[in-house]
Amino acid sequence: MFIVIEGIDGAGKTTQAKALCASLSKLGYDVVEEREPTNGAIGKFIRQVLGEKVNLDLLSLQLLFVADRNEHMKALKHAIKSSIVICDRYYYSTIAYGEASGADRKYLESMNSIFPVPDKTFFIDLNPEKAVERIASSRTEREIFEKLDFMEKISKSYSKFTEPNIEHIDGDKDITEISKELLFRTKTFLEEHGIKTKANRIKR
Repeated sequence: MFIVIEGIDGAGKTTQAKALCASLSKLGYDVVEEREPTNGAIGKFIRQVLGEKVNLDLLSLQLLFVADRNEHMKALKHAIKSSIVICDRYYYSTIAYGEASGADRKYLESMNSIFPVPDKTFFIDLNPEKAVERIASSRTEREIFEKLDFMEKISKSYSKFTEPNIEHIDGDKDITEISKELLFRTKTFLEEHGIKTKANRIKR
């Protein structure tokens, strides 16, 4: 099972992805926590670019995201079939951020069409202005995409995703409320698809 948490910077994706993994594990589910960019060689280089420690054309950066994802998905093939993989960001980010950078959306979609479609994707929606405020209050350094005008473009690009596997969550709610809602929706989805905890699988 492959579940993705998405949204603009400052929406709380990482916090919620970690909380969801912890809650599901506590309930007895077999959970694998992942993120993109990864901690692999390509992913680490991407983080240097995002922190403006390395200068790189924005389209070239999106191509690196695709290369990192290719390595990531090869490593996750077995886990997706045998466990619940929760991933903080996926190809939606590459397409949204790439389009906001001026790249052709169809070209980005085509490059990412080789990767598996998540079983469920949760978009944490947050107003770009609020997101920028959160980032400013929580960090002293910003990444290259974390500027209001750019965040507005990214948000607009995200809104174009209308696939049936996508659900939206109000990111303006209290962190605890979001965590509870995300857990409830995820558990409901898992139950609908017959995904059991490790203990229940053994009993059967």
